[in-house]
Amino acid sequence: MPVFFVSFIILLVSFLKSASIEYAFSLSPSPAPESFNKVEVDYLLPDPLLTPESPFWFFQAVFDRFDKNAQDYLENADARLVAGLRMLNKGKIEESIVVFQKAEQYLRKSYDTALSESNGQKNGQLLYRISLASLKHREILESVLVRTPEDGRAVVVEILDIPKAIYEGSIPELIKQGLNPPEYPF
Repeated sequence: MPVFFVSFIILLVSFLKSASIEYAFSLSPSPAPESFNKVEVDYLLPDPLLTPESPFWFFQAVFDRFDKNAQDYLENADARLVAGLRMLNKGKIEESIVVFQKAEQYLRKSYDTALSESNGQKNGQLLYRISLASLKHREILESVLVRTPEDGRAVVVEILDIPKAIYEGSIPELIKQGLNPPEYPF
């Protein structure tokens, strides 16, 4: 029985590894433009304990699947954004792009779930926080864009569209609930 269990785990891990998306950019990152406007959004990001390089990341990904509310999705989006930034800082550009994509998918799920939940004012505060988080995500992804090789920038620009759309979609919802949307710094 233990041999069967170990072989099943090995098969499961190899299946998940083969199903993951991988990028391979051939060019080196280009230098950052000198006229880049640095934007600071006042939103705190968590300090995740795990990154995709950790052998325990698989368990984190499995636990993330059990999240069902907008707050949990937002926390996952923020944690993955920081994990992707850590990987980018270590020079693992291709792997970080995949993590950024997953972070923005969680941000989208958070936004969609918050819209579908009807908790009155509590929902409005959560929607405001998601809107603010989308601005922070965009801030970080724009800094990633200038550090990405030329042949990978199209992927990052595609990822950048998600937080932009979330912010733009949240404005009418926030106004409808009597809240002012966060200031657009870009």
